Amino acid sequence: MIHDLFLRRYPQQIYWADRPSPEINNLFVQVAHIIFGDLVEPLRLDADLFKRAHDALAREMGRGRLYDAPSWDAVCGEFLTEAYDLWKDRHGTADIFLKMRLSLVELLFRSAEERARELSPTEPDAVRAVARAVDELNSRLRQARMDLHYHNGLLQFARDELTETRTAEPCWAVLREAKWSNVDRELKDAIEHADSQRLDAAFHAAKALESTIKIISDDKGWSTGRERGAANYIDNLVSQQNGRFLEPWEGDMLRAFFVHVRNPHGHGAGSQPPPALTSHQTAWAIETAMAWIKNLVRRS
Repeated sequence: MIHDLFLRRYPQQIYWADRPSPEINNLFVQVAHIIFGDLVEPLRLDADLFKRAHDALAREMGRGRLYDAPSWDAVCGEFLTEAYDLWKDRHGTADIFLKMRLSLVELLFRSAEERARELSPTEPDAVRAVARAVDELNSRLRQARMDLHYHNGLLQFARDELTETRTAEPCWAVLREAKWSNVDRELKDAIEHADSQRLDAAFHAAKALESTIKIISDDKGWSTGRERGAANYIDNLVSQQNGRFLEPWEGDMLRAFFVHVRNPHGHGAGSQPPPALTSHQTAWAIETAMAWIKNLVRRS
C-alpha cells in the first residue's frame, strides 16, 4: 500500500538551513507531549497503532526499523524527538530529516482521528480530545514559524495566519463528517496543486464548492435528476419554493465564481492559450471557495 505522506507530496526542498532551529526542535518535543500526554489515554492508542504508523513511514522511505527502542510507541517517540546530527548518514539533510518527522506527525494524528471516529458513538469525548490536540498542534506550528497547517489527516502549507484562523480552520472543522469527504479531498487537492504551482488549483477549489452545493441540494431533497451543472444546483438552493436557502444575490455571486473560475478550466482551450490565473488569483479562488463551503455547510 502506498501511503499519502508529507514527504511524498513535497519532494522539493522546503528547508534550507543546515540544521533545524531550536524552535523546530522544541516543536517535535511538544508534539510528542500532545500525542503521549493528551491522546494515548483517552483514545487508548496501543502498540499496534504506533507500529502501523512506523511501518508506513519506513516503507515509503525504503528503510527498516527507524529507531532502536524496546516498544513501538517508544520507537515513534524517540524518532520524533531525536536531535539532528549532520554526521549521521541516516539523518540525511536537514530538509529530509524534518520531512520524515513531519510525515510521522501526520501519520500519528491521522490514526488518532480515525480512532476517535471509531470511539465517537459511545465516547464522544474522544473526538473533543483530538480536536483540542489538533488546535494545539497548529498553534505550535505557528509558534515554530513552520508555515504548515494540519487538517483532516494532512499537513499542508499554510496561508497567512488570519486566513488560517478565520477561514481555513473553521472550514476543515465542518468537513470532518464523512458525507463531506469529496469536498475535503478536492479542497486538499486545490491546496496541494497551488503549492506545486500547477495551473488547475483553482479548478479543484471550484469542484469542492460544487460538491458542497450538490450534497446540500441532495440532502434537502431538492435535486431533480435533471440538473446539468452547478448553475442548476444553485437554482435549487435559491428557489423560493425550496424556502430560499440562498438569497438571489448570493446565487448570482456563486454563478459568477463558476463562470469565471471553474468553466474556463473545465473545457479544452482549442487553439487559444490555456487559461491561467496568477498566484494571487489562485489564492483568492481557494480562500473564496473555503469561505463559501464553511458558510454553506454551517447553514445546512
